[in-house]
Amino acid sequence: MLLTEVILTRDPWMHRIDLSQATGRPLELTADHDGRIVDDVVREWAQRHGKPYRLTLHGPAGGTWTSGDADAPAIELDAIEFCRILSSRAGGTGLLSTEVPF
Repeated sequence: MLLTEVILTRDPWMHRIDLSQATGRPLELTADHDGRIVDDVVREWAQRHGKPYRLTLHGPAGGTWTSGDADAPAIELDAIEFCRILSSRAGGTGLLSTEVPF
């Protein structure tokens, strides 16, 4: 049996978030770097749940994503908190209960 292991770049990125929170040091986020990782997470999250949504994430790593009709559920929160929820580091309900590997 062939086993393939995958390490995602968002795994060490999330550990960076964890370390920042544990040490109380502020995160230095940029749209160019951190925003790309969040975008990757959003795209996988959308693919996993497969339902319409309107998502607005705040902060330097945030942005706006939509899929489906205008009546789709609207979700609005901080980009880092969104990732913490999807990684099971914080609780989420509804579409935010769809986990994404980090």
